[in-house]
Order: sequence, then C-alpha cells, then structure tokens
Amino acid sequence: MGENSKNKRTIKSTEAWEKLMSNFTDDLWIELMIAAKDDQVLIVHGESHELEEVDDGSFSLFHLGSARICSDCGIVCVSVDLSDWPVTKKDFDMYLWNPATRHSKLIPPYTKPDDGSTSGAFGFGFDHIDLDFKLVKVLSRSLSAQVYSSNRNVWRNIQPKPIDFPQGNIFDVCFHGFLFAIGKNSGMMAFDLNKELFICDINLPGDAQSSLKTRVCDFKDTVAVMFSNMVNGKIQLWTLDDEACLCGGGVKALWTNVLSIDLGVPLNFVEGLFNNFQLLLVNRDGDRFMYDLTKKVTTNVTGPYFETGEIFKYTESLFLLEGFKRIKWAASSMRLQDSSDSDEEMDE
Repeated sequence: MGENSKNKRTIKSTEAWEKLMSNFTDDLWIELMIAAKDDQVLIVHGESHELEEVDDGSFSLFHLGSARICSDCGIVCVSVDLSDWPVTKKDFDMYLWNPATRHSKLIPPYTKPDDGSTSGAFGFGFDHIDLDFKLVKVLSRSLSAQVYSSNRNVWRNIQPKPIDFPQGNIFDVCFHGFLFAIGKNSGMMAFDLNKELFICDINLPGDAQSSLKTRVCDFKDTVAVMFSNMVNGKIQLWTLDDEACLCGGGVKALWTNVLSIDLGVPLNFVEGLFNNFQLLLVNRDGDRFMYDLTKKVTTNVTGPYFETGEIFKYTESLFLLEGFKRIKWAASSMRLQDSSDSDEEMDE
C-alpha cells in the first residue's frame, strides 16, 4: 500500500459480521486524524473524506484522508495522509490505535531511502513471544525493509532483504506470529515477527500461483489460500498441512484442498473469509455479497463503497501500550461552527 493512499478503511468484528453490515454507514464510516493542539494524539472523526479549505489558507486538521494498514489483537495501525498540506512538511503520520480504550500512539518516522523511493507495502502484527506490536515496511523498488517495534519505539533495517514484494502492495493477514502475502514474482511470502526475517518463494497449490487474485487467510486456525476462477466463478480454498515451510531452508509446503465451490456466476475475486464460513465476494460489476458455506446462500452487502482490501477483521481488546495517549474526540466542523456562533451570540 502506498503512503499517499487516501482510501477509507472499515473494521470487521469476527463476532458480529451481520450486525456490522447492517450498521455499516452509521458505525463504520470512520476517519482518523491528528489533534489540533497535540500532534501525538489521534482523533477519530466521523465525517466524509473531503479536504476542508480554510479562508486564510492555513492548515485545517479536519477531513484528512486515512488508510488502515492492519489490525491484530485489538490494535489498529493507521496512516493519516498529510500530503495535501505542505505546511506540515511531511506526507503522513502513522499511529497505533485501540478503538476499545480510545487510546493512540504516534509512530516515529522511518528512515527514507537515498534513492527517494516511497512506494511500498506495510504489514502489522503482534509478536506473541516478545509481546510486542510490530510494523514492517518493504519498498517496491529496492526491496529494502524496516521494522518498527512498539516496545523499543524505534525502526531498524531488516537483513537480509526480501527477494520478493507483496502482490497488490498489501500483506493479507497476520497469523501465528507471521505476516503473510502473495509474492509479486512467485509463491507466498511470510515475515516472522519475532525473528524479524522474511521467508519467500513458498510454493502455492494448484492454480493459486497463476491467479492474480489469490489471498492468504486463516481457516479454522490454519494458514490457507483462496482464489477464484474469473470466468466460471469457481472458488478454491487450500490449507497448509504444517508450518515447517515457515522455518526457511527451502522446505516444500504441502497443501490440502478443503473447499471447491461453483457458484455458476462470474466473479472478480474473493475478498475475505470471516467466521470460517462466510466468504466476502466481489462480482464482475464490483458489487459485494456474502456466501454462507454452511447454508449455501448468498446475501447482498450494502453500504458505502470501499476499495479492494479495505475490509479487515477486528477483535476487541484492552491492550494499553507504553506511550499511549487518550484520544481527543472531535466534534464535526459544522458542530464546531455552530458552537462558535453560539459563543459569539452569548458574548454580544
């Protein structure tokens, strides 16, 4: 995912998917912004994504674009776009955010490469061994990589560099202490959050390698890949037999085909798997719908438009990290204006 992405992101609770969809507009149209008086505190704001011009040309903190990176163990990593505001002298800020406790932490900037390249992929997850939330960035041009540790609050370079780059500029999932993605060149790639090492070129099953829409997911506590045939809509899901291939050394991955579904309609791709039995699908027209693996029924998904990969799982937790600050919740700009007008009337 590029740093200047202004895509909105939504959060999906694994325990309340249907409720989430029914309240899509009211509860999940969320923007993330920095506070006006403290640039280390994140504001969660619920207005649409429109940059607000200020009459005197000064910097407005309302309506800044934001993009999720990922969520794990109740902590969400987000990037707030500042590229349209030169006065900030930076393109973006990144935060760790706990929506349940309403706390956030500003992540320090990473070291920019000498070649000036900025396009890259971010991945975020929890190191269960060191009890540490980590953020990894891989640059697409040089394949140089850095990792941020919330415990140490610093970035450091990763050596050796990965030999591949995440397809679509995204890591699909964090699972069992690894970040997973489909490599742009070949195979699946994984990042060991504890050892801070990349394992690349993990062989994929069946037609997964030839499909541009293959996604890594977790299925019944197992690493899995899913993909669809764009012509006939046939969906396949394969699970990894064991995780020996994640130890490196070129161990061949063994896969088992556990699902093969023919919906009889053309699909664009399979976007997600939730609750182990609900597939989120996108048809050729770009419309989303759910397919229940148990009931064998489909349900249309209505709500705001989101780009590919903007829907992800979120599980509530009460994690409080060192450096967390209480979020200042912003009133809308309209309410702020109304309040200001009322104050002026009272002064008169």
